[in-house]
Amino acid sequence: MVQVRVSPAEFDAVLDRIGGGVPDAAEYVRLTKCVLDMPDAARLNELDPFSNDYRQGVLDLYLTLRSRPDEGSAGGYHPERDEAPSYTIPEAIWTGLVPWSFRDAAMTGEHLYAWGHILRHLGLQPGGSVLEYGPGSGQLLLMLARMGYRACGVDIDTVAVEVIRRQAAEMDLPVEVEQARFGQGFGTERFDAVVFYEAFHHSVDFQALLRRLHDRIKPGGRLLLCGEPVVEAPRPDIPYAWGPRLDALSVFCMRRFGWMELGFSHGFLMEAARRAGWQAAFHPFPDCGRASLYVLTPMTGEAGTPPETERPGTSALPPPR
Repeated sequence: MVQVRVSPAEFDAVLDRIGGGVPDAAEYVRLTKCVLDMPDAARLNELDPFSNDYRQGVLDLYLTLRSRPDEGSAGGYHPERDEAPSYTIPEAIWTGLVPWSFRDAAMTGEHLYAWGHILRHLGLQPGGSVLEYGPGSGQLLLMLARMGYRACGVDIDTVAVEVIRRQAAEMDLPVEVEQARFGQGFGTERFDAVVFYEAFHHSVDFQALLRRLHDRIKPGGRLLLCGEPVVEAPRPDIPYAWGPRLDALSVFCMRRFGWMELGFSHGFLMEAARRAGWQAAFHPFPDCGRASLYVLTPMTGEAGTPPETERPGTSALPPPR
């Protein structure tokens, strides 16, 4: 994908054009091809990406991109506030939710590819259980429930929780949803699979999250990450191991909604998974990056403690396309 750099002033002009609305399908694609010019962002490459200094640098850059000087002492990143609802429940619930609301067959097709790829790699027995974090409009949960799986979702977004409950009630499906942070919800229950679809990149504390998720899966279970912004090597919109994405669509979401919008390099994500005790397998999807999938399984037993003899960076898995 060819990306075009834009200055902060040019980006502000884009925001003015969108106004109080949200991008339609065509604008959505255009924004992904524009990169905000932030020369200082590459300074993160001088730091250890697993260090506290790097994490603080990421937060500082996020706050600069979010640009909300009026918050004063209430600044910083707070998931309950910054991952707040971006929409109200539409009157036409079956046509007014993402991805159907884009009215774009090609874009909707990408989501269908991704959901199919997830279903193929869940590894569930009949009646198995799935916990999805950040289910959004809940389309994957509804499909799982229709197949007889126990479908549970956790979202910090109150509107997402309610819209899933309404859809499930109208379809007479036993979908269970709770409002909580990633890693939380449903007490101490364990599931056959835990899924993140276009959601894991909203967690700035993903390293602690990866460690905690060992306690959410049953023995023999797996963790799936799909639709995440992972690149083979640093590039203009993700010029570091991990950090805020600099494409105009991601910056729009940070500016308008406050969302944390991280991107990762493949090598870093694999190493982060290894350090957290996971063995990761990468499953690309032809011509659709949104459907690319990481399947994580514990390295050793339930605790998932990495073998001390394993050296960092030895994965032979292929990088994303």
